[in-house]
Amino acid sequence: MKQKKKGLTKLQRVLLCSWCVLALVLSIYVVRWALSLPDDGTKEGSKDVFAQSTPGAEPPTQITEQPTPTATPTPEPVPQAEFTKVYEHHTKMEEVLSHKNGVAYGLRYPIYESEQASASVKEVAEQLLSEELEQVASLWAGDPVLLIDYEDSTAGELLSVVFYITAENEQQTEERQACWIYNKKKEEPAEPEELFTDRAYGYVAQKVNALAEALETDDVQKEDTKTGEEGSTPAEEQQTDGEQKVFEGTREEFGTYLLTEEGARFYYEQNGARQSILIPFVEIYTYMMVTPDGVAVMDNIRELDPDKPMIALTFDDGPHYQRTPVLLELLEEYDAKATFFILGDRANSGPANRETAQAVAKAGHEIASHTYSHKNLKTLTLEQMTEEIMKARDNIYEVTGVYPVFVRPPYGAYNDMVKENCFAPLIIWNLDSKDWDFRDAEKVVDHVLLEAGNGKIVLMHDIHQFTIDAVRVLLPELIDRGYQIVTVRELLYYQNVELENGGVYHSSYN
Repeated sequence: MKQKKKGLTKLQRVLLCSWCVLALVLSIYVVRWALSLPDDGTKEGSKDVFAQSTPGAEPPTQITEQPTPTATPTPEPVPQAEFTKVYEHHTKMEEVLSHKNGVAYGLRYPIYESEQASASVKEVAEQLLSEELEQVASLWAGDPVLLIDYEDSTAGELLSVVFYITAENEQQTEERQACWIYNKKKEEPAEPEELFTDRAYGYVAQKVNALAEALETDDVQKEDTKTGEEGSTPAEEQQTDGEQKVFEGTREEFGTYLLTEEGARFYYEQNGARQSILIPFVEIYTYMMVTPDGVAVMDNIRELDPDKPMIALTFDDGPHYQRTPVLLELLEEYDAKATFFILGDRANSGPANRETAQAVAKAGHEIASHTYSHKNLKTLTLEQMTEEIMKARDNIYEVTGVYPVFVRPPYGAYNDMVKENCFAPLIIWNLDSKDWDFRDAEKVVDHVLLEAGNGKIVLMHDIHQFTIDAVRVLLPELIDRGYQIVTVRELLYYQNVELENGGVYHSSYN
């Protein structure tokens, strides 16, 4: 019978388990120690195992690679443009500050309620900026700065902007101006070069030269003269040290201007400074091709045959609420245009007359002034005469929306005082129909047909029924004789007559 094997005692089993646990713990510590060794197999600060086993060998040098710091480049400062001068801005404004092709620039331009006007002025401003940037970037050294600012104003239906363009660096500064005009009535820009006739610039030169001479005569000293804003000196405050420049009256001298409620402010250079002079509109309406009411003179000049004879029928003393409308129908029937010399007080004397005056303007006939109350201007004082002229203009403009450029003095009476202070061409006549004398339509017809001639200005009155009856016969007869029935402006335009304030015109052959 086999003997059974003797099993482990309880004490032996406990000791065996303890040794197993101890071995496991030691294994864990060995693994953790091994994992903590550096890549070369040594702990930091310990010797290499290979060095310990090779007598006389030098331990390798410990090289610790440090990350190379990345240097952050310091950006070069970009020059900045800054607006330092103050100009009058009457509307909302757009401002741009930036840098291009080595030029720091600033641009400002107005924003209007009219989208068309805003788009137009923005286009002009950006075009100016583009042109100036190209020039400054290619010609100017250093860190040039370009600034384009503006001053704006409104005159009736005309928006007006003067752009002030300044380019500068540490060595030099250059300035110039440019202007922009917008006709709200037509919703389109007006060319600044075409707004005034050549005589306008001659008139401005005359005023500037006369003022300079007066200042020189009065011996105005430099220290007593104020300097205008932005370094400009208004003409009325000019400095007189040194010889004054004599202006010839060219577009180049006065090509920059701003239209304001009071008049046109023309800019020019004198004594090395930008200066200006304000000319009231009343003095220069004659020389405007687009007036502040938005009316372009050329719009009222028809395309006619310059080789065919022309005759201008003119009517004084109206409007007459009964007879003038009949006359308008006759003129329309024969495709004829006439000039109406309206009285200021009569045009605004009641609803019927006001409507009649407006009908004359709406029909495309020429509106002119016959003064306010038909007084003989030669018998008046300067103050009285001026009131007669100005009140008529104001009333006619208020009623018709058209500014009357021409003046016909009552009775054809004028003198030097009237010529010098009416600020208008005086339109007389060289064919008096004598309707006021004959008071008979047949006699009027016979007389006019007998005296008719190319380039003549005919005097008539639309307040008389016999005059209306005479015109009914005259229109077809004159047309059959080859005449074109025209306004005074058309007549003088096709005969190349240059109008000027104080000039007296009896016909197109003055």
